[in-house]
Amino acid sequence: MLSIRINTVVIIALAALQSGCNLQTTDLSQSLSKQLKTNAEEHGIPAQALMIKYNQKLLYSQVHGVSDTQTEKPVSKQDVFPVYSLSKLFASTLVMQLVEAGELNLSDPISKFVLNLPNAWANIRIEQLVNHTSGLPEYFECISFECKFPASIDLAYEQLKEAPLLFEPDTQIRYSQTNYLLIQSALENITKKPYRDLINNRIFKPIKMENTWLGFKDVPKSRLVTAYLANSGDTLKENKISFPDYAVSHADAYSSLSDLATFLSAMANGRLVSKPLLLDFWQPYQLSNGDTSYFATGWDYEKTGLWRELGHDGGGLVRVRLLFQKNLDNHFVIVYLTNGNEDGEWSSSLVDSMQYFIMPDLISRMATLI
Repeated sequence: MLSIRINTVVIIALAALQSGCNLQTTDLSQSLSKQLKTNAEEHGIPAQALMIKYNQKLLYSQVHGVSDTQTEKPVSKQDVFPVYSLSKLFASTLVMQLVEAGELNLSDPISKFVLNLPNAWANIRIEQLVNHTSGLPEYFECISFECKFPASIDLAYEQLKEAPLLFEPDTQIRYSQTNYLLIQSALENITKKPYRDLINNRIFKPIKMENTWLGFKDVPKSRLVTAYLANSGDTLKENKISFPDYAVSHADAYSSLSDLATFLSAMANGRLVSKPLLLDFWQPYQLSNGDTSYFATGWDYEKTGLWRELGHDGGGLVRVRLLFQKNLDNHFVIVYLTNGNEDGEWSSSLVDSMQYFIMPDLISRMATLI
C-alpha cells in the first residue's frame, strides 16, 4: 500500500510539472482554485469546499460549485455537509481521552463495559474495535442504496447474537459500523452519560465547534448541501439513506468546513488529547501476523516520504487529513468536502491533487523512495 500511495502522489506532481507548474513560484491560491475546477469537471462534483492550514496560519479557504443541482444555489463557506464516517474520529477522540484519564485501556475487552453480548464477542478488545480488526459482521444491510436498520442498538446486538465472527480478531481488517456501536455503548456505560452529551461537552464546546451536529434533526436545512451518491453516473442521484438516531458514533454527523479544520487543529495542538499521547496513539496497528494496518487508533494512517498522514474518509466524498513529520510542532491540516460525484473518484485522490501544492520539496523527497 505504501508504494502505491507514493507513486500516486508522484504521478500527480509530475503531471503538474509537465504542464508547466513551478512549485516555487506558482501562486498557491490560484493553483488550488484551478485544481478545484479541474476536479469538478473531471469527476462531476457539484459542490466542493477546501481549507488548508499550516499550524495556525490559514493558507487557503474556498468553495466551488452548487449546493443543489436543481436550484443551482451556489455553495458557500457557511454550508453544512454530511460527513458520514468522519463521525468515527469524534468517538476515537473520546476513547483517547478516557485512556488519558485512566478510565479505559485499549487492551480492555468490550465485555468489561457492555453486558449481555454474544459469547464470541466477549474477548474482543477496544483496540480491535476502533481499528476494525474485530471480525464483527455489519449490523445492517443495504441493497441498491436501500438500507434497513434495527430499531435500537440493543436490537442490533440481539439480531447478531447467532452470527459467527467473519474472521479471528487481529487476522484481517474489515471495516464495520458495528465496531463503533460497541464503542458508543462502552463510552456511555463508563461515563454514565449519553453519547451526544459526551461529544458536546468534551469536544464541541471546549474548542467552539458551533456548526457541527450529530443527527439530521437539528441541522439548519437552509445551509445543508444536497447529498448525492458517489459514482452516480452521468446523472447525479440524490442520497436518500436515512440513518437511525443511534448511528451518530459512526455515520450521522454534519459539519462545516471551518469546524472540521478547528477540530483537526485542536487535535494537533494537544487541546483535546496531549501531544505525547497522540504520538503513541497515532502508530499503525499491528495484525497478529505482523502486517501493518492502515488504522492508528481509528484514524487512517499513511506515509508520504517523511510525512505521516492521519485522517479519515466519509462516504467516499469527504476527507480530513493532518500531516506532520516527527512531531506535531509543524503540521498541515487539509479539509476537503464534496457532496457527490459521477465517477466514484476516491476522496484520498482528491486530497492528493491538492497536497503537493503545499509541500514544495515533496517530489524530491519522494523520488529517493521510488
